[in-house]
Amino acid sequence: MSQNAILKLTDVNFAYENTDLVLENINLEIENGEFACIVGPNGGGKTTLLKLMLGLLKPTSGSIEVLGGKPADRRAHIGYVPQFSKFDASFPVSVLDVVLMGCLQADLFWGRYPKGMIEKAHAALGTVGLPDLAMKGFAGLSGGQKQRALIARALMSDPKILLLDEPTASVDVHGTEQFYRLFSEMNEKFTIMMVSHDIGFVSTRVKSVICVRKTLQIHPVSELTGDSLRSMYGIDVHMIRHDHRCTEKGHVCPHS
Repeated sequence: MSQNAILKLTDVNFAYENTDLVLENINLEIENGEFACIVGPNGGGKTTLLKLMLGLLKPTSGSIEVLGGKPADRRAHIGYVPQFSKFDASFPVSVLDVVLMGCLQADLFWGRYPKGMIEKAHAALGTVGLPDLAMKGFAGLSGGQKQRALIARALMSDPKILLLDEPTASVDVHGTEQFYRLFSEMNEKFTIMMVSHDIGFVSTRVKSVICVRKTLQIHPVSELTGDSLRSMYGIDVHMIRHDHRCTEKGHVCPHS
């Protein structure tokens, strides 16, 4: 691992039980301060790759090193925001409760949080733009607000690496742009790896694009062309402008 690298995958293969390989011969090295986007078709292995980095899955073969150790041993230093899909709206939990879940510890007495931890949760909500919603019911938030609360939860561990799995999937175009501004600001403190299909926004924000389609390829943002996108997704993908940014040069998104 190079001096500045904080994550390294070497000859990693992975298959779920009784299935063909989902990821094959993955070699990847991420340096401290990187902002990388993971792209690729559905079922290509993007979420599986994140789970391997977290130590939630173990490779069939090969090795993974995170922050100088095994992923499972370094999980406390990794902030993870999973895809937001299902939530029981009848469960009475506040936004603050959700954020505090990011610092659950075995030594908490009867679930009581120290004052400093609660203050830290409020600060995290301020970072993601939800300073006044701490006591609001989580179920009553919009999709974008829920995502912000989950990001605040991930910040509670003071992560060195932030892994985001399609964080803008339930957010409109205007909200997506706000999220990418937030991620750019957060990248000053954390290394960020994010799964996304928003190539238009990605092309103006991230430093490199990692294509996962069973195997892995890394593309500098400057190389995002029709041919490179075709290799990423396996279909013809064209770069088109978002309607609300059609007068600005270089703001594009994929269209098949």
